[in-house]
Amino acid sequence: MANIEHDWRGLSNEELSQYATQGYLHLRGLFNEAEIDLGREIVDRAVDALIVDGEDPVPYHASYFDEGSRKDLVRVRNAIAQQRALAYFLDHPRLVGPMVSLLGEGLHVLGTEVFYRDIDQAPHEPWHVDGGSAMHDVNIDHSGRSLQAKAQIFLTEVSEPRSGNFLLIPGSHTGPAPTATDIEELNRQQRAGGVPGAVTVRAKPGDVLLFPYSLWHAVDCNVHAPRKSFILRFGHLWHRPHDYHAQPPTVLDDLSPRLRRMFGDFGATGHPMDHYKPTDQTTVMGRGGDYTRLVPAPLLEQHGKDAYGPASWAADTPWTVCNNAPVPR
Repeated sequence: MANIEHDWRGLSNEELSQYATQGYLHLRGLFNEAEIDLGREIVDRAVDALIVDGEDPVPYHASYFDEGSRKDLVRVRNAIAQQRALAYFLDHPRLVGPMVSLLGEGLHVLGTEVFYRDIDQAPHEPWHVDGGSAMHDVNIDHSGRSLQAKAQIFLTEVSEPRSGNFLLIPGSHTGPAPTATDIEELNRQQRAGGVPGAVTVRAKPGDVLLFPYSLWHAVDCNVHAPRKSFILRFGHLWHRPHDYHAQPPTVLDDLSPRLRRMFGDFGATGHPMDHYKPTDQTTVMGRGGDYTRLVPAPLLEQHGKDAYGPASWAADTPWTVCNNAPVPR
């Protein structure tokens, strides 16, 4: 990898150590104002397509809770299928770099979700871990590569408590998944005022939270303003995706070679073993694409074309790691 020019930089050893021990990294200011505006536009268009047109890229699954009864939540899975501009974020050097650090070069996009969380006094999501029963008993050594990781991209202000904040228990990713009894007790404590030792993530627009499937987490109530965000799920090339079987040519044709590979595409001559031992992975992962053509014209006019091009990405500009301390009860 050292001999191949690439457009991203990875996490530092200190950041990797914090992720391994705490189970999350809160990176401040990964995306700028123009990119935040693009993200909000993607959320608005995805929500309109679902509510107004009924266009849902992924049908209901028995494991989902009854989202039709949740007037405070709109969630669009496999959002890349209808909102191609999401490719801008998935292929962005400032996101690709940290994900390569956590998972390695065989990076695979497992899911793309858009969230709109409206004002509601009730908690938006109860305490849980991800992955379902297939992964709940899979414990790994977090000093090495992660098995899966999510990137939550915040597009609106979530700096005050009770803003639909992401809640987490630091270090909980290293133990077994919570039992039904654990979940019941965590939710009881949450209703009573908060879980001891839990962290309330206070995020600004453009911040990104990285965390593994095994971290104990929840989403608090929201009494302030609607919250908009993405959750982008990543794993290894040999993982099965969460919200698509395979992306069709109508999606892949809009993507760079790197992002096509991150969606598990090896072209017409691909071999099954490529998912485990791709021979050209370092070269393919070196550099992403230019997605200016996918940015809505009003945003290009407002911010200028250069705001969405490689010159604006500044892969060498440091981000800030935010340490969210537990809120005293």
